[in-house]
Amino acid sequence: MMKSAHSSLMARAGVAALIAGLSACSPAVEDDRAASPEPSAGTVEAAPTPDTTHDTPAPVAGEGDGEGEGGDGGEFGIDPAVAATDPIVYLTALEVMRAHYLAGMAAYDEGREAIGGTMFSHPISEIYIDLEDVLIDLGAPEFYELLLETSRAPFQDASAEEVHSLVDQVLMAIDTASQHTPESELSEPAIQARVIANMAERAALQYAFAAESEMKSGPYLDGFGFYRSAEEILSRHESAIAAVDADSAVRLRAVVDALAAAYPVATAPEQLGTDSDALVALAQSAQDQVATLN
Repeated sequence: MMKSAHSSLMARAGVAALIAGLSACSPAVEDDRAASPEPSAGTVEAAPTPDTTHDTPAPVAGEGDGEGEGGDGGEFGIDPAVAATDPIVYLTALEVMRAHYLAGMAAYDEGREAIGGTMFSHPISEIYIDLEDVLIDLGAPEFYELLLETSRAPFQDASAEEVHSLVDQVLMAIDTASQHTPESELSEPAIQARVIANMAERAALQYAFAAESEMKSGPYLDGFGFYRSAEEILSRHESAIAAVDADSAVRLRAVVDALAAAYPVATAPEQLGTDSDALVALAQSAQDQVATLN
């Protein structure tokens, strides 16, 4: 496997220093970001950031029998070695990245610019550094420098238009990478349905974690991003999934609609009014159903 310079220990140290520096220069970072469990993908060892729990997680469920799901809340990570051969894990990794930018941009637009910038930095150390070698092997373009530029922008007096443009470029880069998936015997609707279910489950688990936490803004914002990712994928693939299995489409729509009600905005309300147990049950129901698709 071709090894990227960005995945070296030196590059990791550089990213860690960048994130620590951005966090230090931000007076508006919310104290309860530390309450959100943000484990790294694979074995990335990130320096201290507003998220202070970096336990090594198990990979998310992919083409197998639901192996590897765990961790507190919905922030369990992704094993890049599995992502290299499993399109569901690979696409889920990319969607977790997308979720951070969707949530960060929403927070930025709600006036929490520093929180938005911090969210832009997380996917670099948590996912991209380990995933970049997988991208290279699959023929996808690298976009490390774009991620760094985007993470810096909110802290370097960039205009709102410039920040939006950079985030749009990141999302387009993620879209491009998603076209370079590992080979699979599963149909495209089956793959996409599983990715939607993965993201919806993460969103539901983060909501449940936030509901039980005294400091809920961090896990809530992460969950908001996961929900937005699931919603976007479903909007693109709902018809194709329904054509293969109507029940899967119905269950995915049910959980995404419930998440929309649970996450009306990026900023956590004082009281979380949605039944988190019911939300997690809906997500699990969708997972169970899409697991039958081929």
